[in-house]
Amino acid sequence: MDLFLQQIANGLIIGSTYAVVALGFALAFSVLRVIHFAHPDVFMVGMFAGLVTAETFPFGGLALAMLGGLIGAGVLGYAIERTVIEPLRGRDVLTTLIATLGVAIMLQNGMALIVGPDPVPYPPLLPRRFLDIGPVSVTVRQAANLGICLLLLAFVSIYVRGTRIGRATRAIAERPDVAAAFGVDVARVCQATIVVASAMAGIAAVSVGTLYGSASAFVGLLYGLKAFTCMLVAGNRYFEGVAAVAIFLGVLEALVTGYVSSSLRDAVAFLVLIGVLYFRPNGLFGSYQT
Repeated sequence: MDLFLQQIANGLIIGSTYAVVALGFALAFSVLRVIHFAHPDVFMVGMFAGLVTAETFPFGGLALAMLGGLIGAGVLGYAIERTVIEPLRGRDVLTTLIATLGVAIMLQNGMALIVGPDPVPYPPLLPRRFLDIGPVSVTVRQAANLGICLLLLAFVSIYVRGTRIGRATRAIAERPDVAAAFGVDVARVCQATIVVASAMAGIAAVSVGTLYGSASAFVGLLYGLKAFTCMLVAGNRYFEGVAAVAIFLGVLEALVTGYVSSSLRDAVAFLVLIGVLYFRPNGLFGSYQT
């Protein structure tokens, strides 16, 4: 039982990070009708922006590093929306998929050219001290990562359901033509959607870098594959559904690691994807039409 509870805790920590990245995919696809394959590498750039901020201003701690990650990822997301996504918006989904995939490859290899292909150490923004919660033992870094990701997920829910621009976001996701007819500035909402998703990814990236103590130019690849799988399994109609699937996937991976084999952990996501899409092609909770 102790092992089971420990693996559940580990799964919640990793699954919450998947959820933040997956929501970026879901926001982009729901509102802009594009598969933003550069989003995981915006996450990666946010991680390095936080690293540079922490090393430049060591007195600022985690909060200042997250601000650096937020700004770095948000600015990059805005630049990608303006230069790549906006000119191609409204065309075939495959067109923007290929374009953003090309941006992702450029970002990966460009960062690898700057910092090298190997992971680099991340500043120790939080102590490694352990916290015992009954039979479960987690580090301060793990607890902080979970808390930050859950706060980001709560922010998304409030943003899309409790704010004016969030309601406009849902209107465009449902019927962009009708939303435009009622005076919604579709272009501005699309820009805001990408910036919000990118900024969230930047904050989560700094938290992940602090958790594992390293940053890599290719870190976005793994998170991108898992997060994209979560969006496909859940569908993109309900953001809470995407988050729930991502957290479930994290827990499932942790249980497979603890009870079966760590070598099968990464295969779980794709087995779940194949199984769900065979019976529910539009995802568990449904998807907006392209």
